Amino acid sequence: MKFIRFEYLKKVFYGLLSKQKIQVYSDALWNNGKPLEQFISINDVRILSPCQPGKVIATAINYPGVTGLTERMDEPLVFIKPSSSVIGPNEKIISPFKDTPVWGEPELAVVIGKRLSKANATEVQDAILGYTIANDVSCENVNEWDHHLARSKGADTFCVLGPWIDTEYNPEGKQVRGYHNNVLIRDGFCQERLWKEPELLVWLSSWMTLEPGDVLLTGTPSRVIDRVYFKNNDIFTCEIEGLGELSNSFILI
Repeated sequence: MKFIRFEYLKKVFYGLLSKQKIQVYSDALWNNGKPLEQFISINDVRILSPCQPGKVIATAINYPGVTGLTERMDEPLVFIKPSSSVIGPNEKIISPFKDTPVWGEPELAVVIGKRLSKANATEVQDAILGYTIANDVSCENVNEWDHHLARSKGADTFCVLGPWIDTEYNPEGKQVRGYHNNVLIRDGFCQERLWKEPELLVWLSSWMTLEPGDVLLTGTPSRVIDRVYFKNNDIFTCEIEGLGELSNSFILI
């Protein structure tokens, strides 16, 4: 099922989307939200990011052929994107870095439904609430000193999530694509990932507690053309087969 977060009459709700109707829930699924006898047309709401994660853990260099991949990588490479970086579908990606190139990266994202700490594979599988689409917006490193990628990856609006969480989605064999102004930039398949869930989550939870509503980004596929940087009013679209698409425009302040 497709679980969404949305704004209606200036208030924020969670709900279950079925065709063009939303059944309102009392809260998020990871907060034991229950269905209410209230239905709203999708045409009357503004869809937001499907969750407000306490943290977003992003996986780097997780597809063959991507920049930085070496034979010495014997464990996943991850970094943190702050909750303040999260926006939803159709919101503007806004860069505060006047002279720094910015680009988009389409990724499959995993939404956590239960607390995970030192979990095994069975516990991890049970804790995966569902999947959504992410755009891991990034900017060029400065003087090669942003080793933890906080500046390059963590600015406000640099983590786009949506449009929904699909709780029944199976990513195996599904295609991941990214388009810059309708030009294909990145292309790959979920099964090509070097580390997949639940393996990623077992490893992460061995040293980091994951809370309900947290999000794991699982890496972007390799480029099919040279990197293209955003200009004002450019549009980047992330598309994952069977999961939907996520589009946002870009502005430089």
